Parts: sequence; C-alpha cells; structure tokens
Amino acid sequence: MAKANLNKLNGLHGVIAEYYIEAVKSGEELSSGTLAAINAFLKNNDITVDVVEDSPSQNLSNKLQLLIRGQEEAQA
Repeated sequence: MAKANLNKLNGLHGVIAEYYIEAVKSGEELSSGTLAAINAFLKNNDITVDVVEDSPSQNLSNKLQLLIRGQEEAQA
C-alpha cells in the first residue's frame, strides 16, 4: 500500500478542519464524541487559547469552576 504524499495529507487536514468548523457553526448540539474529536484535533495541532478577562473562554472557565466547587461541596 502506497503512503499518501504531503499534498494529500494537507488536503485531508483541511477537509477535517472545515468539517469541524461547520459542525460548530451549525449551532446544533454536538455529541460528546464529536466534541472530544474536535478537542483532540486542536490539541494534536498545538492549538491553544489565552484566557482573557471578559472573553467567552473566561466565562466558560468561571462556569466550570463553579460546577466543580458545587460537586465538591455536594460530596462533602
């Protein structure tokens, strides 16, 4: 079996990226598997975010911290 050349791999990467972009833009609820795949894709491509105050990332971080605290208090 022949290996794919760099152009084919770059094309596949672009198609996958576009697929994930469209899935997120659709506004439909994404399955946990799709979210995990998107997260892995970003991580494998060294995509990170700097959390800035009053940004969606900061708001998400704050909500997650509240959820974690609530679960910890419920277990205590």
